[in-house]
Amino acid sequence: MASAPELRPVRTRLLLRVLLPGLAVALIAVAVVVLVREEARPGSACRAAREPAPGGSWCSVYREDFTVPVPVGGFTNVPADDWSLAPANPYASSLRSYPDGWPTTGDLSLNLASRTAQVAEAADGAQGVFRLDGRTEVVDGRPQALGGSFYPVTDPGAEDVRARTSQLYGRYTVRFRTEGGFAPGPDGAYPSEPAAGRYGTAFLLWPADDRWADGEVDFPEMGWGDRVQGHVHTVGRPEVTSADVTTATSSAAWSTATIEWSPGLLVLRLDGAEVFRTTTDVPSVPMRWGFQSGAMGATPDPGVSGALLVDHVDIDAYARGTGSS
Repeated sequence: MASAPELRPVRTRLLLRVLLPGLAVALIAVAVVVLVREEARPGSACRAAREPAPGGSWCSVYREDFTVPVPVGGFTNVPADDWSLAPANPYASSLRSYPDGWPTTGDLSLNLASRTAQVAEAADGAQGVFRLDGRTEVVDGRPQALGGSFYPVTDPGAEDVRARTSQLYGRYTVRFRTEGGFAPGPDGAYPSEPAAGRYGTAFLLWPADDRWADGEVDFPEMGWGDRVQGHVHTVGRPEVTSADVTTATSSAAWSTATIEWSPGLLVLRLDGAEVFRTTTDVPSVPMRWGFQSGAMGATPDPGVSGALLVDHVDIDAYARGTGSS
């Protein structure tokens, strides 16, 4: 990302799989079956009528309106080093989170959802709102900037744990806004120095097998209070972005952002308007969509705090067939 530091999934604790040569043919066959299943989801009933998509159709498979309040302390993992939420949490079958203590990108802050996440009955005119705070607290005897990372569970019945939060192609929509999260400049405005310590969020598509070279799409991504941005990473060279988009929309107001990901095409929309379209560096492997929040640029001063607010999340699966062009 060229215009602002970004938050990427923590690439630690990844499982290394050694594939025996004698199993190569069988594994390739299994992979083909899995990819077809994750794209079309033929056995899944759509939550609403199918909508046209490029070369196919969109099928609604996930909607979260956050209608059940959860206080701070209610988002814990069981076991402590697993992504699964405790069964008592009403969103245990709907969301997964990074375990407490995992570092965010760049080791600038810690994922600590047990202290930062909650669901409020209402906030800023919206009913049922997921709130993720960013602030400094003492952890293990020293001050730490805190955040959190969450991924929706789109297929809870999948045998493969990774497949529960991933699919091949899809449409992802989130209504969101931010509060605070930065130290204002002398005129009270957002700091002009991009490396200044602040909090931020990336809503992103990330490879289900954690192989970053397969691509990454970030939208919306922003420092809290800054303008909404988007980034497409180069397939094969993901440390380089092939596209960077900066909108005129502040993340401090409610907005609705959508990623439309279909074979060979990416379209980004903000509040219904198309802001970017590309046929370059479009991922072609199963990806999981989620949102990560934490420190950006540098560790924020202890007095800096803020929050990400999420009103609702919608996810559609993609199926090839009759659709729009």
